[in-house]
Amino acid sequence: MKRSLEFLLLSALLATSLDAAGADEPKPGWHGSFGAGLSMNSGNSDAKSFNLGFDLKYDPKTKNVLKLGGLYLRSDANGVTTSDKLSAFVRDEYSFTDRFFVYGEISYLHDEIAQLDSLVAPAAGAGYKVVKTEAMTLDLSAGFGGAFEKYTGQEATSSGAFLAGESFAWKISPTVSLIQKATGLWKSKDTGDAYYHFEAGLTTSLSKLLELKLAYFLDHKTRPAVPTLEKTDTSLIAALVARF
Repeated sequence: MKRSLEFLLLSALLATSLDAAGADEPKPGWHGSFGAGLSMNSGNSDAKSFNLGFDLKYDPKTKNVLKLGGLYLRSDANGVTTSDKLSAFVRDEYSFTDRFFVYGEISYLHDEIAQLDSLVAPAAGAGYKVVKTEAMTLDLSAGFGGAFEKYTGQEATSSGAFLAGESFAWKISPTVSLIQKATGLWKSKDTGDAYYHFEAGLTTSLSKLLELKLAYFLDHKTRPAVPTLEKTDTSLIAALVARF
């Protein structure tokens, strides 16, 4: 008999949790969230997957904000690993005005299936808050840095890099929020060698501490480790998130 245990089933709560009490406004200092999702199937096929993620922010309610985040995705089907990916970043932003800011960041990516041992990308740049209201924000940013890349069985490479990013957040109701981000990295030695990332997520409050998150991720590498690998990789996850 086929069994299934997955947080995706909690999506049915989206229609019933709109009246749940929303989280309080974060106090100055550290705040953020930790999330986890799990799926297991057996029967005609054996498959399991899980995801772990976190988002942290240090906001002393001054001009400077520190952000950290990470996500690990792993899935196996019939004894074969189909996904094993880890991404993380640290970013420091300083606002000169209510809308204009500068930033410095470093990001990391490991993708076992794409034969990517590591991609480390330090960068610095500037951004502008095109929209900034209590319910909606839209940030655009651009910068320059480096791309230090290592594929499995190949020599490590390094290059300068151009970066651009966009971040959108919409608080649809007191308990439901939509977030969307897109980034691009182009190597300065060869701009045809680029990496694109897109993500979109919907969260709904189940209580003051817990949320349900549904998210979609897309990664596109114009020149993968070997020509036989797919250039585009997508993931759809569900997770239960604890906020603090």
